[in-house]
Amino acid sequence: MLPIHMTPTKIRERLEEADGRVDKEQFVSALEYVRDDGRSRR
Repeated sequence: MLPIHMTPTKIRERLEEADGRVDKEQFVSALEYVRDDGRSRR
């Protein structure tokens, strides 16, 4: 499980470690969805 707070640099490092096992576009889309959902609940 990933820590709750990760810097963009740490996220990039983790994605590089995944070595192609993670679809980066889908991952970014999921992060944007969570971010946008949190903003709309305020």
